Amino acid sequence: MREFGRRICSVVQRAAMRWAGKSRVRARRVAAPRRIAVSDSLGITAFNLSRTGAYDLLGIAAAILLSFTAACSWLPFAPRSIPDCPGAIRSTDDIRGDFTIREWVTVRAEGVDFPFELIVQKKERELVLIGLSPLGAKLFSIVQTGIETNVDALPGAVLPIPPLNVLRDLHRFRFSQLGAPISEFEPAVFDRADCGYSIRFETLSEGPL
Repeated sequence: MREFGRRICSVVQRAAMRWAGKSRVRARRVAAPRRIAVSDSLGITAFNLSRTGAYDLLGIAAAILLSFTAACSWLPFAPRSIPDCPGAIRSTDDIRGDFTIREWVTVRAEGVDFPFELIVQKKERELVLIGLSPLGAKLFSIVQTGIETNVDALPGAVLPIPPLNVLRDLHRFRFSQLGAPISEFEPAVFDRADCGYSIRFETLSEGPL
């Protein structure tokens, strides 16, 4: 029974994220610039997002299905589809400057096609990541100070990839070359075959604080 319930939640979650992704892509074409504010207090994050956009029937259907997957998140049989994948991260003391970046991220694995928006802010010693669903719901947040991390995330029925995987892959994408201007980075796909998934980063906006 638990396995049946897990499969139902997984199917519904994939359909919701796929439809939400299509709806969000359409809305992004007419979306106004966002104003983003992320606090620099350890473990506390906040964001103020102002947007305009036309959400079609796909978006409404996705919202209904996502509400169902939220109920799935309370069930004990909802492990993440993608395993924790080890990797190195740089100390925030080695990352230059204060900045804000928005990335459109797509994670793919067997039975998983998971798009989401990633808000990244670096201020002094803190690096803050916030993952948002295509409809703007908060999926996870990470605060990194030095090499220490504080993670808050939804369960596996809603979020198939461990948030720390996203942090490690972001470091590989953005911070592997110290001193390189962030504007020089193009969209990239990293194939994590050792962990059974791939991740694509597409930069939406970036700039200094």
